Amino acid sequence: MEFTQVVELEGHIIDSLTLPKVYDEILDRGGNYTTEEIKMGKRREDQSYARIKISAPSKDILNNILDRLMKLGVVLL
Repeated sequence: MEFTQVVELEGHIIDSLTLPKVYDEILDRGGNYTTEEIKMGKRREDQSYARIKISAPSKDILNNILDRLMKLGVVLL
């Protein structure tokens, strides 16, 4: 059985390297992800958006990942 959660991330997620940090946290903690949607700002002042589906082999691993990601600004859907 696989446990999943969809999350959103908004802001300057590319410039600040937040998006790669999110991906690293997911993989480093035993999860996997699918980027369902991503919109990148074209100008420096534009914000970017990502919707990511996170999966993990157990509820505990998923919760561990989500706890860490919320500290990076991820919002649970």
